[in-house]
Amino acid sequence: MAVIMLSVPAVLRAWTVPDETLRYEVRFKWGFIDANAGVAELSTYNIPGTNQFRATLTGKSVDLLGHYYAAGDTIIGTLMSDTVQSVYTEHLSKSAGEFAIQTITYPGAGNNGEGSIVKTLPGGRVLRERISHYGGGVTVDLLGVFYYIRQLDYSKMQPGQVVRVNIFSGTDAETLQVHYKGTAEADSCGASVAAYNVSLTFSNNSGNSAPSQMDVLISTDDSRIPLSVTGSLKVGHIYARFIGDDPCTD
Repeated sequence: MAVIMLSVPAVLRAWTVPDETLRYEVRFKWGFIDANAGVAELSTYNIPGTNQFRATLTGKSVDLLGHYYAAGDTIIGTLMSDTVQSVYTEHLSKSAGEFAIQTITYPGAGNNGEGSIVKTLPGGRVLRERISHYGGGVTVDLLGVFYYIRQLDYSKMQPGQVVRVNIFSGTDAETLQVHYKGTAEADSCGASVAAYNVSLTFSNNSGNSAPSQMDVLISTDDSRIPLSVTGSLKVGHIYARFIGDDPCTD
């Protein structure tokens, strides 16, 4: 077969989740347009005495001159350290003075379900809802994908090999295919380093929409930091570049 499908347990656990803070510059490209679209920061903290860690992803959009817009997003998730399967996720978004809060729980059994509104402020500016989901087998969410692809042991994989996992986007169950393409050179804080070249394909199980794809370069050292992420939008491309962590700033 041109593509060999691997079982998930065979390639997991090549990396463990550390306490860290990673920062990214996000750019938008379309034709001659190459604009600084925003900044993102991901902080990770292992919860003592548990097999869980907490991840906080924050992002703010910026204009061409580098000034911050009001738009921003924060995702806070609690995940299992061994499988990076989500336990609880809270997504807070702000745009034009309006807020939205969504909480998602993963009970491990049962069907998808939207819960009732927990709290709405005057004018309906804040909406809080609860959604539960079970995809069968290991299921990660969009935050968990960042850690899941770092756990895979690419050193034991051959170019062309693929790993599949369930992914939950907040409303629908999808399938994520992690396609290992080999090694490549990548930029890390101005230095050229070896990286694993990985392609991610997100497929809606209903077949109502075309799959979306991202290309990721992951450092081959023990940190397994995603150094760049490139994805196609309906118009143009989005590109995220690692610009530093605590001991390395750009």
